[in-house]
Amino acid sequence: MEKEILRMLDECKMRYHLKALMPEKPFIVAFDNGCEIMRVALGRRVELAIVSEEDQEADFIIKGSPLCIQELLSGKEKLSVLSRRQEVNVTGTYRGLLFIESILTLCRVHNSEPVVI
Repeated sequence: MEKEILRMLDECKMRYHLKALMPEKPFIVAFDNGCEIMRVALGRRVELAIVSEEDQEADFIIKGSPLCIQELLSGKEKLSVLSRRQEVNVTGTYRGLLFIESILTLCRVHNSEPVVI
């Protein structure tokens, strides 16, 4: 799970225009795949990074199987769809769900094909 989260954070850092979506106060998201829990801090004035459990309490929690969390982080599945199908459990506000889904969608893995001219 750490590999997928770091990839998502790297994508987020490369897309400088996403900084405008970030809240002023750090928004902490916890991903729980049943084996481990990882927390991510998202915000304008913080380094987008994995944070320890002692630092802050999570604002939004996503619980699911390792496969569902991996598909979510890679962008193969949307958070709202997985939640509706009850494959993941979310704890937090609807606004938080929309924010996290936006970030995950905009930072998904893109398969680009070369252009032949």
